[in-house]
Amino acid sequence: MKKQLLMIAVFLFVVTMTISAEIFPDFFYPNTSFRPISARSEAMGGAGLATAIGNDAFFINPANLADRRFSLNLPSVTLSVFNPKGIVDSTLLDKVQAPGDWADITVAAIDTYLDLVEAGRGEVLTTDVATSYTIGNFGLGLHAQQQLHTTSTDGEPDSDAFIAEINLALSLGLGFCIDLVPDVISLDLGATARLAYKAYTSQISSQQVTSMIGADNNQFEDILTNEQLAAGWALPIDVGANLNLPIGFTVSAVARNLSCEYEMYAYSELGVGLNSILRFIGVAPVYEDLDTEATLTGFSYEVPWTLDLGLGWEPRSGSLARRFKPAIAVDLVDFLGILESGVTTVEDLTSHIQAGVELQLLSLLDIRAGISRNYRSFGVGIDLILVHIDASYYWKDFGDASGEKAVDVLTVRVNIGVDGL
Repeated sequence: MKKQLLMIAVFLFVVTMTISAEIFPDFFYPNTSFRPISARSEAMGGAGLATAIGNDAFFINPANLADRRFSLNLPSVTLSVFNPKGIVDSTLLDKVQAPGDWADITVAAIDTYLDLVEAGRGEVLTTDVATSYTIGNFGLGLHAQQQLHTTSTDGEPDSDAFIAEINLALSLGLGFCIDLVPDVISLDLGATARLAYKAYTSQISSQQVTSMIGADNNQFEDILTNEQLAAGWALPIDVGANLNLPIGFTVSAVARNLSCEYEMYAYSELGVGLNSILRFIGVAPVYEDLDTEATLTGFSYEVPWTLDLGLGWEPRSGSLARRFKPAIAVDLVDFLGILESGVTTVEDLTSHIQAGVELQLLSLLDIRAGISRNYRSFGVGIDLILVHIDASYYWKDFGDASGEKAVDVLTVRVNIGVDGL
């Protein structure tokens, strides 16, 4: 029983391990880096350059740290489930709740989920955990993200595979405000530097996963021996600016992933790489390396920097602000990409626009809605003083073209602390 529990714990660690476009060019979005899922922003269509607060400011717009709001996450935990409607409509939940041997139940649940997997790339589950605080114009945060991806050549269960990913980031942010016209127009400037670490596995077939569950140690050893692992780090920098105008309007710009080059190491045996990670965090190795031919190969790749623009309206005074605290955000994503590729149709432009609105009722309930690439999103937030709960339902497009492969996502976030005072 102890061996089974150890196998499950280590497998969950591995299966919650950012993937390199160098190795899997047909699966992942190219030229991306780590960014946690924001329940508030996703409910507002992914927008929020001018309105992000607290923990979100680290990754959305560091210039917002200049507003000197206090926030505290002890911790903040976010769970995102992909294709929740398909899961509810299938028999998966019934099989999970059915009596019987745990291994048989788990295999049956995985087989049922594989029927939902479509050709191309996708995701199963993402977990974000953050401990952070902002005070004055300074912020410090530690973020961890675990993801489980799927890939399939034709959408048939026999060709389905899983890829596990983990991201860790230590973020340091600073923002300050310059009064251009006192009490009328001001300029916020901010920057966030991150020490970012990523690790990812090679594609593990669905047959390997199901055969390992409930089996002896040999199946698990086979995965540690025959699959690969890559891990490395980068030091990206984000720089943001806000021009604060009268009656609550803000114009924002954020340059992301400056100096973002990942230095990676590829391990020919997953177990050898896993041992290195476990030793680094002070945990005893779990894999006995019997292959003296196991290799370690270094490589690097650069994530190009991007420029996003935003417009927001968030009045801080007046009866409307006191009663509803409205916030409206419109973002233009990847402005440099627009200039390079050109905009020839309305669809070309709307594919780069994200917009959303938020209203607060009775200082307790936040109502949010948004739109991104013609996909609608909505969400709610409940403020219980020292506990804040957010839930969002939205869509993500995993296809090569807009609308080709849309997947619904349910994100729930619980923060012990305060989101911004």
